[in-house]
Amino acid sequence: MDVNAKNVEALAKQEHDDNHALRQHLKEQDRLSEQELDQLVFDITRRVWAGIDCTTCANCCKELTPGVTDEEAQRLAARLGLSVEDFRGQYLKAPGSPGEDSEHDADDARWRIRGKPCPFLEGNRCSVYEDRPTDCRGYPYLCEPEFSRRTLGMIERTFTCPVVYRVFEELKAELPFRRRSRRWESWQW
Repeated sequence: MDVNAKNVEALAKQEHDDNHALRQHLKEQDRLSEQELDQLVFDITRRVWAGIDCTTCANCCKELTPGVTDEEAQRLAARLGLSVEDFRGQYLKAPGSPGEDSEHDADDARWRIRGKPCPFLEGNRCSVYEDRPTDCRGYPYLCEPEFSRRTLGMIERTFTCPVVYRVFEELKAELPFRRRSRRWESWQW
């Protein structure tokens, strides 16, 4: 099945229980060390990413509000020919401001891009790509270490990112994992 920006949320909803079961499996299994699991995730991610063009999706830019450090705000302000104060006033919301998205920790003290979609999104491309915040550069964080400790955040990303969704599906196929989903004709190990 083709996974794209339009159907990834519906597919992730169908797989939600299985994704949580995979999370539990990863925490309890002793087949792979943390480093071996990370390497497996890295390998699957490279394979999946080779077949996906993010500019056909841009869900991350449409649905998320990345954090912006002071240094990034200065860089983006300079790029746009604005003072840092004007840049913050026009494009950012202050830490802890009303309407803070649930995707962020309450103790996150960073400024956030204001509004959805991102004001720098033009079509499906970032107009400030070379100067984009670190949150954007690293998304969806599949190639960070300690995958098994970050699975809740990864499960949430299956609703937005086709790459993360596919990585989870390939992990379920690759590991000795028992699916719970009704979509499967027989149990898969």
